[in-house]
Amino acid sequence: MPAEIRRTWKRPHLLIAGGGVAGVEALLALRSLAGQRPSIELLSPNPDFVYRPLRVTEPFDLGDVRCFSLEDITADHRASLRPGALTSVDPAGRRARLRSGEWLAYDALLVATGARAREALPGARAFNGRAGTNDMAMVLHAVKVGRIRHLAFAVPEGVSWPLPLYELALLTAWRLDSETAKGVTLTVVTPEQEPLDVFGAEPSARVRALLESRGIGLLTRACPVKADGGSLSLADGSFVRADHTITVPSLEGPALFGLPSDSEGFIPVDAHGCVKGVDDVYAAGDGADFPVKQGGLATQQADAAAEAIAARFGAPVKPGAFEPILRAILLTGSAPLYLRAHLDDSAPRREVAEQPLWSPPDKIAGRYLSPYLAQLDRGAPEPGVLDDRDGPGGE
Repeated sequence: MPAEIRRTWKRPHLLIAGGGVAGVEALLALRSLAGQRPSIELLSPNPDFVYRPLRVTEPFDLGDVRCFSLEDITADHRASLRPGALTSVDPAGRRARLRSGEWLAYDALLVATGARAREALPGARAFNGRAGTNDMAMVLHAVKVGRIRHLAFAVPEGVSWPLPLYELALLTAWRLDSETAKGVTLTVVTPEQEPLDVFGAEPSARVRALLESRGIGLLTRACPVKADGGSLSLADGSFVRADHTITVPSLEGPALFGLPSDSEGFIPVDAHGCVKGVDDVYAAGDGADFPVKQGGLATQQADAAAEAIAARFGAPVKPGAFEPILRAILLTGSAPLYLRAHLDDSAPRREVAEQPLWSPPDKIAGRYLSPYLAQLDRGAPEPGVLDDRDGPGGE
């Protein structure tokens, strides 16, 4: 074995590839479940954990994206941080290769690298990262001075998370109303059967009614294909008038060499996060093949994988299967809506409320992540775990 990957640790060693939602949740979960049994190394190309769901508030001067030092987080949990990005895996040799060419050895590997964004709608501006924030701010200014009279928010076909587009539309309508701007048409265009239909009938109906109350047009079962020349073209040959179109990126999997992937690059896993056909490699978050991509679901996948890894390392833990509960907060400019859906129940519960349905009531609802960040960000008491609250029906 080459010297650069010779194992020097005495405890079993876990390598977590990815410093995003799933990676940090897995770190917190492993330390809670397995104590100091494993040594843990967190691999990340970025020095900070970025709390991205609040990015929609920045163009409206309602808040800022929060960043937390991964160096501090790993130090808090007696783990080590290594800068770098995972590019391939050698399962037989139990080693992972970095973009730098360096190889890292592991006893277990958790791939939490996330998905890759790609252009989904030619001619539209994707709300993604800092550039998306700046683009949206410029669009708001253009609307205010009258250069844009028709603005579309288009959900692309393929794998994406559409909720931020609904927030942008609602926040734009709220801003225009507060500034008494007149004569601006806002339209949401989506392939969904109903707005945010992954949450079910009642939440979708509430979102539809909210859009209507704000004067926002809604076109469902419509597949946008191109934004150009003052219009948004749809797959059926029709078009929507749009001086400018905002979208979100479609997602594709990491397609890591050495690991299986589906046709879109996502990593196939079982209910415990184990990569199918590969020993001691797990995957969680947007890079795994669960079809709904959302931060709270990523934490639940990380928890399932952490339980399996903890048991693998000898902790007295009975691994539980990933049972997805989709929790989301829809920002509206006034009272937010709290949405919750049990996606795998035989009799699915779909809930919507104006009061928090979980605590801490964060945008990313993570069993360990939410209480920990609440402690760091708001000086909350000693962190516990996420707590669900009864819905309007008292469930």
